[in-house]
Amino acid sequence: MQTCYRAICLVRANNSRLIMAQVKNGVNGAPSGKVGAVVFCSWKGINYVRSLPTVNKRREITEKEVKNRGKFGFTQTFLAPYKKMLRLGFDQYDPKMTAFNAAMSYHLGQAVIQDDKSVRIDYEKFSISRGLEEVITAATAEMVDGKILIKWKLKNQAELYDRELGDFRTLFLLLPENTMDISQAIFLGNYIDDMNDSIALPQVNKTTAYHLYLGFAAVDGSNRSMNSSYLGRVVLEKNN
Repeated sequence: MQTCYRAICLVRANNSRLIMAQVKNGVNGAPSGKVGAVVFCSWKGINYVRSLPTVNKRREITEKEVKNRGKFGFTQTFLAPYKKMLRLGFDQYDPKMTAFNAAMSYHLGQAVIQDDKSVRIDYEKFSISRGLEEVITAATAEMVDGKILIKWKLKNQAELYDRELGDFRTLFLLLPENTMDISQAIFLGNYIDDMNDSIALPQVNKTTAYHLYLGFAAVDGSNRSMNSSYLGRVVLEKNN
């Protein structure tokens, strides 16, 4: 059986064309591309049809639309430098989205504040990973010999193995308040049952403020992750 494409082109009195198409799947798989006013698409194995958008270029953009575009642009720009980590930490957050789009959706809804004066990040709600509820408690951070030493406890160690969570490893991010400053990150550090890890402090030439985040991601091929924890604000003084 072959894929069948049939298109009928009708000419109106004003010489404009109306395209009608009938498409059936066959051994060659699902169709793709534009036929008239519809577009055949495939995303994550899902085949679907959407219509071409109708754009009214003369319509004035509302104030709400301007604000939404500003909020979206701010969020996209803010998250872009951390795309690699967010792709790891948000891989399973919403199966219908790419990991970065899922991170965008989360932060737009939960961690980006917009008012009449500005658009800004709520650092306590910013997240490097979302997914399973965290299974750690009492996480602490201490600066020692040019590093930040992080320790945590497990809520229930037996449950950790019953739920096959022993293969989760750490994610760390030192997020600078000033986007021009250098961030510091660790991908897949110690295992969750090690209950400690460390991250090197960046070298700074001025007083610099950071926000520290701890997350966990699986290395067992499941692409699972846990909700990250906000560990607080860290201020580094200029190196001598």
